[in-house]
Amino acid sequence: MGRRILVGTLLIAIGAAAGAFAVRSRPAGEAAHDVVQRHAVPMSAGHDGSAATALGDRSAADLERRLRTLEARVAAEASARARLAERCEAVAAQLAAPGSESPQLASASEPAQHPPAAAEGPADGAAGTVAAEPSISPMERALAAAGLDTAAAAEIKQRRDQLMMSEMYLRDQATREQWIDSPRFNEEMAALDAQRTSIRDEIGDDSYDRYLFALGEPNRVRVDDVMAESPAAEAGLQVGDVIVSYADSRIFAPDELVTQTRSGTAGESVRVEVMRNGERLAIDVPRGPLGLRIAASQAAPGTS
Repeated sequence: MGRRILVGTLLIAIGAAAGAFAVRSRPAGEAAHDVVQRHAVPMSAGHDGSAATALGDRSAADLERRLRTLEARVAAEASARARLAERCEAVAAQLAAPGSESPQLASASEPAQHPPAAAEGPADGAAGTVAAEPSISPMERALAAAGLDTAAAAEIKQRRDQLMMSEMYLRDQATREQWIDSPRFNEEMAALDAQRTSIRDEIGDDSYDRYLFALGEPNRVRVDDVMAESPAAEAGLQVGDVIVSYADSRIFAPDELVTQTRSGTAGESVRVEVMRNGERLAIDVPRGPLGLRIAASQAAPGTS
C-alpha cells in the first residue's frame, strides 16, 4: 500500500513538471500564433470592391491618356503629309546649284541671267570688274520663269519662309516644354496650316507647269503599261500616252492621278485627256482604278 502511494506521488510530481515545461515553451509557438491571429483582420467585401474600383479607374485613366497621345501623333502625321509637297519644293531649291543652272532654267530666264559685259564700263570704278548680280534663290528664279515678276516671286518666298520659321519655333518650344504630343500642339500647328497655300493655288496651273519645269521637277505622268481587260484597256489608253488631265483637273504627278481616281462617285464616267504622238485626245473612263502602270516624267510646257 505504501509503495502504491509513493508511486502515485511520483507520477503526480512528474506530470506537474511536464505541465510547467509546456507552459514555459508556449510563447515560442502558440503565443506568436496568437499575436498573428489578433492582428490578422480579414478584409471585408467592401474593402475588396473599393480596391478593385480604384484599380479599374487608374487603368481607364491610363488607357485614355494613351489614346489621346496616339490621336495627337496621328494628327501630327496627317499634318506632316499635308506639308510634304511644300517642303519638296524647298529641298529642290536647295539642291539646285546656284552657279550651275540646268540648261532649261537658263533658257527659261535668259534675260535675267546675263549681266552687262565688262566692256560697257566697270560699275564700281575698278577696271575689268562688273557689279555682282543680286542674290536670288532658285525658287524665285523658277517663279520668274513661270511668268511672275521679281516682287511677286520675292513675296511668295517670304511668306513661305515665315511660315516655315514659325513651324520651327513651335516645334522647338513644344519639344523643350514637353507638350509636342498634346492637343495644344495640334491646335497651334493647325492654325499655321490654315495660313499655308500651295504655289499651284497662288499662280495657277499653267504657271505652275512652267515653274516645275524651270526647277527641273517632273511635270507629266506617262503610261508605262496597260493591264489586260482593265478599264484603261477597254477605253483605249495606250503605252506612251501622257495624261494631261482627269475629270477636268490638271495632272502633274502620279499621286495626283491616284487621288482623282479615288474621289467622286465610283463608276461614274469621267473624261481623261492624253497626249499621243503630239495629238491631244479625250477618252471617257469609269472613275476608279484604271489598271495602269504610270511614271513621272518631264516635258516642256505646251508639249507632251
